[in-house]
Amino acid sequence: MLRLSLSAFVFIAAGAAYCQLPLTIEEAVRVTLLQNPNVRALLLDLAASEHGRSSANSWTNLNISYTPGFTRFGSDEELLITQPLELNGTRAARSGIASARLRAVEAESLTELREIVFRAKTAYLQLARAQERKTLAQDLAKIANAVDSSALRQVELGSRPGIERTQTSIELSRARQQATLADAEYIATLAELNTMLGRPVETPSTLPVLEFAFHAVDDVALLQSALQTRGEISLAKANQQSFMQEARLARAEGLPDLTPQFRASSLSRSPNESGFGIGISIPLIDYGSRRNRIRQAEESAKAQEQRLSAVQNQVQLDVKQAVARLRASDEVLKSFQGGMLDDSRKLLEATKHGFELGGTTLSTFLEAQRTFRSVQIEYIDALVSHHQALAQLERASGGVPASLLTELRTQGVKKI
Repeated sequence: MLRLSLSAFVFIAAGAAYCQLPLTIEEAVRVTLLQNPNVRALLLDLAASEHGRSSANSWTNLNISYTPGFTRFGSDEELLITQPLELNGTRAARSGIASARLRAVEAESLTELREIVFRAKTAYLQLARAQERKTLAQDLAKIANAVDSSALRQVELGSRPGIERTQTSIELSRARQQATLADAEYIATLAELNTMLGRPVETPSTLPVLEFAFHAVDDVALLQSALQTRGEISLAKANQQSFMQEARLARAEGLPDLTPQFRASSLSRSPNESGFGIGISIPLIDYGSRRNRIRQAEESAKAQEQRLSAVQNQVQLDVKQAVARLRASDEVLKSFQGGMLDDSRKLLEATKHGFELGGTTLSTFLEAQRTFRSVQIEYIDALVSHHQALAQLERASGGVPASLLTELRTQGVKKI
């Protein structure tokens, strides 16, 4: 399966270039990755989490306490400076929690990035469908107009009854209605894709015609890839590790710790009354707060272990369903390309020519026209379904690697 890499894309100028070149599905994904606000938000979330980890790795701030006081001998002050060393493991546990949360944010970002790529491809394919249906509707409207003109001439010559001209006129009106609806659907799906790409909704685009190519898939390899790369699995593991570190932190808070101190008293009267010392904090009584925090974290870690199993089962289901849909779409498209498309077109052309020459009845032509329209629409839908199945399989198998986040931050961030 295709694995996305930002560096593999060819950068093009924005603005006018959108109108000059056909917009491929790969280019649509590239533009989405660089311009979609949701992608920018993911990168900012990652930066915020990294700051959180840096904060957790740092020493606890130096505490300075300056206490003025008033006695019967006059004013006085006391200065106390302390620096907790956190030798009991609280800083290490706090750092472990922040690191686990950073991995969780990375996993969530990867999952969301995969969904953004999938939505971009879905929006692209919906526009491709609308474009093909619009072209088909316009072609059928032209055919209906030509047949209506032919019927009018034959009625005027007396070779056909007037009722048939009425029927062709109705079919022409219906064809124009369908062309109008197809044009509106194209405009709506174009706006949806442009919104996904992070550009003005009116930006025009021309899409190349979708092509069909058979894809052989290896179920076992895809499943292994999914279990190794899917962000949901990494997220469950990171959350489990975070709860384990929270339990470690609660235990560490119950251990003694050393606190170097500098104390100075009677500053105004005897500024030399000062000295250094070592304070020892000894937690003696736990009324249940710390003990229950440990139990809460441990039970939450066990819950995440069960969620991990559920996620792994869901990943296997996603891959299995995506493979089945792709194989089914391949078989459907093979049947279309086995002669059905050409036969329906030949039938339409033959009956149209026969009607214009007066050798084919109107009902025979209309039936051939409906058959052609149905076959063409079904083929367009099958072709789009094939590419949609490819996108679903890429999403299910983890086709968006974690390295893409790094590439976006190092290369794409300048564009963003």
